[in-house]
Amino acid sequence: MKMIFVLVYFIPGTFDPIDTGMKFDTLDECNDAAFEMSSDFDMRYSLQCIPQDSGERLPKIS
Repeated sequence: MKMIFVLVYFIPGTFDPIDTGMKFDTLDECNDAAFEMSSDFDMRYSLQCIPQDSGERLPKIS
């Protein structure tokens, strides 16, 4: 199972994540994008990276 990281944000007072449509192969890439977005805008919501199954299967090594 291969994991990807999806960048979502939460509006204060809600617990429903809103998908930004941005997907990353590593947590570091996702965190970098979240940091960059939060420094570019006056953020009134929190950004989080959530791991998700990409649906791809890694090849099995025998």
